[in-house]
Amino acid sequence: MYYLERICLTLKITKMENDKKMIAYLEHLETNLYTNYTDQDNASFWIYREETVDGYEVFVAQYATDKNIWVTENVYYYDHEFCDLVVEKLQEGESVYIDDDLFQDCYVEERLADEYDEWQEELEAEKELRDED
Repeated sequence: MYYLERICLTLKITKMENDKKMIAYLEHLETNLYTNYTDQDNASFWIYREETVDGYEVFVAQYATDKNIWVTENVYYYDHEFCDLVVEKLQEGESVYIDDDLFQDCYVEERLADEYDEWQEELEAEKELRDED
């Protein structure tokens, strides 16, 4: 019977859509993720695109309370690390605004769905330990 329950739980997790997993994970963390620029002021941490004076695209990651943008601390040339940064800030309890295009380009939804799966596996492992006792 236990084996069947585990299979059903696994099927339930894999059949759940990524957007639902992301929402459930955000609820678990008790924080929010915003992708609409009109909601940027609701977030405590921002990730967005800017353009340099000579036309290069750069990315800015900063706390909403930061008054200045520091090139050495807040400006990125590549966007490949933002998925990790979003997860890190959310796990720290920050609400995050990320530009919608960056959200799509960096596969944030998929990464948060993976985080959800890991969280569920941890819960299942804890349950198994409790059941053994």
